[in-house]
Amino acid sequence: MRLLRVLAATALFSVSAGSSFGACNFTVTATSELPNLGYRLSWQPVAGATNYEVQASSDGFSRVATTLIDLPAGTSGVTVNRLTTDFHGTYSYRIIASNPSNASFTPCTGSITVGFAGAITGFSQRLGRIVIPVVGSTRGTNNAVFKTSLRLGPAQFVSAGKIIFHPAGRAGSDDDPSIPYRVERGETKQFDDVVAALGQSGIGSLDVVPTNFLPLSDVSLLPVEARLFNEAPAGTYGAFEAAVLPPDAFRPIDWNVYVPSSRFRVNIGMRTITSAHVSFFHITAGGASTVKVLDLPPDYVFLDAADHFFGEAVNPGDSIIINITGENVFAIPFHTFTDNSTNDPAVFNPQSPAHVTFPVIDIPTATP
Repeated sequence: MRLLRVLAATALFSVSAGSSFGACNFTVTATSELPNLGYRLSWQPVAGATNYEVQASSDGFSRVATTLIDLPAGTSGVTVNRLTTDFHGTYSYRIIASNPSNASFTPCTGSITVGFAGAITGFSQRLGRIVIPVVGSTRGTNNAVFKTSLRLGPAQFVSAGKIIFHPAGRAGSDDDPSIPYRVERGETKQFDDVVAALGQSGIGSLDVVPTNFLPLSDVSLLPVEARLFNEAPAGTYGAFEAAVLPPDAFRPIDWNVYVPSSRFRVNIGMRTITSAHVSFFHITAGGASTVKVLDLPPDYVFLDAADHFFGEAVNPGDSIIINITGENVFAIPFHTFTDNSTNDPAVFNPQSPAHVTFPVIDIPTATP
């Protein structure tokens, strides 16, 4: 903990004042704001300026410039932050003082570059994992016996870390059950019933978290294969489930479910990574609609039969929409169809594109 405080207090700080962007320049200073590792940018108000546009760039404004906020006359400072998984990243900020209503006013600019350490804030650790949205080792309807198999590898390089089980229906915590794993280069590790291997039963979600490399954005991805199945006397019936990388679950779009024939049981679910405000809409084939809303904490697993959750029949031809809102939300919606005759389950969830390493998340923000 002492090391964390020292690193936070000295976190990658550099200054480059002045800019040739405007016809005149002013000085911008930066003060680190602990404990959130943001910065307060300050300057002297520019005479006659009625607007201060705050821009950010990840490449020193050589190609990228994003406007974060516009501030009124008399403003002398702004707080900036950056959610990032880039351990060594710096960001440049430019403040443009202008007076749009006065054509003779000469805009002035001030600029500065500051450093942010994503791994220090814990943001990299939260996103540097592979998520299996729903897993189980439990009995189900119609005498089903559901299990989940998990394969890690083959590994391109030695990979070590832990597998975490988040039980459904409660907020994730540091005390959630976990087991370590280590996969040597070229090898695989197989769990025929991964939930039981964790000493657990029931429904939940899995995180495969590498711990042997930093920064996590440079970690080579370990192949992960999950299969949810029903174990029957004649064999197993099931389907593979797509793994999701949290950076690909950022601000998810609406998840749409079209209810199939009555041959299938329909369940709807959600695995959060951050807290999320979730609205569930049941729209009948005739156009009537019902909405239910949940506010879910981080690392939460929700799963319920659609008709039980809505408190009404969900019939073939109906639709279900899952809408997720909140500030900088990471969440994974999903649904399942289970065959009533074979108890064969199928899981549908967003699937991450092919990545060599963990995708980098980079979100600059500014507040007055």
